[in-house]
Amino acid sequence: MKLARLLVLLSAIALFLGGIAHTFGYTKISTILAGSTLSPKIADALRCVWLVFTAEAVLLAPALVWISRRPGTRSLLLYLALIPVVDAVLMYHFVGFFIGFYIVSASALLLLAGAWQLPRNQGV
Repeated sequence: MKLARLLVLLSAIALFLGGIAHTFGYTKISTILAGSTLSPKIADALRCVWLVFTAEAVLLAPALVWISRRPGTRSLLLYLALIPVVDAVLMYHFVGFFIGFYIVSASALLLLAGAWQLPRNQGV
């Protein structure tokens, strides 16, 4: 049980720090988008997606730790692990290997490993 919670905590730390790092990239990406030939609607959509991903990581991280401390949450954590798993798959598909992919992938794997080690739910 302690190992499971440690793995979830490490996952959350990676996700949270990745989200914070992603925040610092917003100014750079916003400047790039402002100087691009993309339509303003597309540039604004990309800014929105950038901020949504950041918020997702920063808000999900503490929730994972909190949920992992509650009894009977193995299934919920495994389900929530789909978020960084899908993020990593989409990152790889559209961008390829880069630091963000590695951070989100590590977080997903740690979360899956930690959640998997939690006790299975007992029948009600």
